[in-house]
Amino acid sequence: MAYRWPKFFDNRKDRIWFGGDYNPEQWPEHVWDEDIRLMQKAKVNIVTLGVFAWALIEPEEGIFCFDWLDKIVDKLYQAGIAVDMATATATPPRWLTDKHPEILPQNERGELIWPGGRQQWRPTSKVFRDYALRLTKKMAEHYKNNPAVAAWHVSNELGCHNIFDYSDDAAVGFRKWLKERYGNLETLNRAWNGPFWSQIVTDWNQIIPPRECYAGINPTTLLDFKRFSSDMLLDYYRAEADILHTQTPNIPVTTNLMVMENQVNPVDCFKWGGYLDFVSNDHYYLPDERQLDEMIMSAAMVSGIARKNPWCLMENSTSSVNWRPVNLRKQPGEIIRDALVHVANGADAVNFFQWRQSEAGAEKFHSAMLPHAGEKSKIYKEICELGNALEKLKKIVGSRVEQSEIAVIYDYDSWWAYENGLLTKLFDYRAEFFHWYRAILDAGVTADIVGKNDCWENYKTVMFPVTYLVDSDVSKRAERYVNGGGCLVVTYGAGISDPCDHVYTGGYPGAFRDILGVRVEEFSAIDKDHTISLSNGWSGSIWADDISEIAGDCEVIAYVDDTADDRALRGQPIVTNRPYGAGKAMYVGTKLSRKDAAQFISKNVFGRTALCGGDESPMRIRRIQGDKSYEFVFNRSRSKAIEIPVEQTILYGSNIVMKDKTIVMEPSGVVVFAP
Repeated sequence: MAYRWPKFFDNRKDRIWFGGDYNPEQWPEHVWDEDIRLMQKAKVNIVTLGVFAWALIEPEEGIFCFDWLDKIVDKLYQAGIAVDMATATATPPRWLTDKHPEILPQNERGELIWPGGRQQWRPTSKVFRDYALRLTKKMAEHYKNNPAVAAWHVSNELGCHNIFDYSDDAAVGFRKWLKERYGNLETLNRAWNGPFWSQIVTDWNQIIPPRECYAGINPTTLLDFKRFSSDMLLDYYRAEADILHTQTPNIPVTTNLMVMENQVNPVDCFKWGGYLDFVSNDHYYLPDERQLDEMIMSAAMVSGIARKNPWCLMENSTSSVNWRPVNLRKQPGEIIRDALVHVANGADAVNFFQWRQSEAGAEKFHSAMLPHAGEKSKIYKEICELGNALEKLKKIVGSRVEQSEIAVIYDYDSWWAYENGLLTKLFDYRAEFFHWYRAILDAGVTADIVGKNDCWENYKTVMFPVTYLVDSDVSKRAERYVNGGGCLVVTYGAGISDPCDHVYTGGYPGAFRDILGVRVEEFSAIDKDHTISLSNGWSGSIWADDISEIAGDCEVIAYVDDTADDRALRGQPIVTNRPYGAGKAMYVGTKLSRKDAAQFISKNVFGRTALCGGDESPMRIRRIQGDKSYEFVFNRSRSKAIEIPVEQTILYGSNIVMKDKTIVMEPSGVVVFAP
């Protein structure tokens, strides 16, 4: 899919899009004019309309009503505010689920998921798709010549709730998908290891979704079902997008992904990114000490999904959300700081859920740009400050995030496979990935995040953290990469199995074993609150590899100390480095502590004599355009101010105090330097 970015109706290109979800249908018309006045005051220039408006646009089957939507679109246009128009298909109206209950999804026990919430539809339902695509076509026909519409927004957060459906419709779709993947039953049985537990399939109709059963489900079946579920939603997205592209070829189409460390049941966003005209993401902060680092990681990942093209932050929150056990609010300055984290990582659009905080409904206590407290609230005032900041930062439009010296591989297949169980329930793919990404941040570097099938050979260093599933092609690419001078870093739990989740025999990590020069006989789980000590003073937790053999040219960076509870580990190598061709291949066989992981990255990977990162050091991210460089500097500390020199012209700063030749950055502080 060719990349296309939304255009404003005055054709200005030096604009960072700024706004949020707007739900005028929740309010009487006299509020609309007040909303627009306050939007203009905050420098809002785009809003998303119609996300959950199906019941109003089509109040009865085949009866379409656009009068109210036309009225607000015209008001926004006259005020200079563009529209990201949703197709309104995110949640079917009551009349549809009442007439066609067969569109409702089923859980793994075969129980119906009833209407009353949202996203209560089956991705494989032809009945639902027919109704949704009819609405999409009506929307496109109605607004195809409306200059206010800058972009199309397909559905909403596809897969947030309904990614896994176990209905008979899903069974039919799953069989079709498997036939396309494997071609015949012989190949499928080989992939699924049919002889195990007498699970040989002799007829395609014997295949059902992995519904609840005794003793655990075939891991490859589960993995394939997760792949299938992502692909079915992608197929649905493409069906809507095809209609929009046909009817309105000049308006780009997107949908909002959900890339964040604590997201559950996602779609394969790297795959999806290739089908979006421009990538959009919803991100909600973690209200704890991981907040800034996780946000940097997620934004870097979206930049990778967008292949470093500009992308859209479609939703984030101004303060607390409403769906966590404890909904902590943001601190002063974090609305601006958090928005600029995404901008630094390539976002040329900053949007929130939502514009006006709802007075009723399930999300009435979810924060908004205009909260219940109104125009005089602290939140709205900071939103106005953010609008001014984005106006000052419009010079960066057209720049791209600078390539890092290191790429870190993120792999949805490996995540999904790990969910099926391996070694210890203390292990979580997302948490392990974040741990190693944060170690790189602690070493003073922001890493790029790419998929394993993307191009990563042009980086100085490539890291495969806990990348469980690796095929022979990636393995061969890694060998050529190291042989040609690259630095390969592999951790415990990587390269264990092929894409069918068949273990490479002969010793772990089979996919990388010959490059690394290590052979692991067995994994050793480390119990909660326990650690192993290493010979150089480091420590490890959760997982330790029993490395029984290393190549003669392997350098051992650390051994397991003789005090380990697992006696077989005592004196074993656990962190190694092997010269290979013109490059080197490094292996880490345990989860190093945060401090030790950062030291390993800084000293052993990057070759630095001292650790130059940490919570009390500034985090720097650059966007470049030709010979121009725009540097975003963030204070990573949640409690302490830091001081940095004035290096270039200050384009913008928030929560900072200027001195003679230095800048004091308070917690939540950010400064942007320009040439």
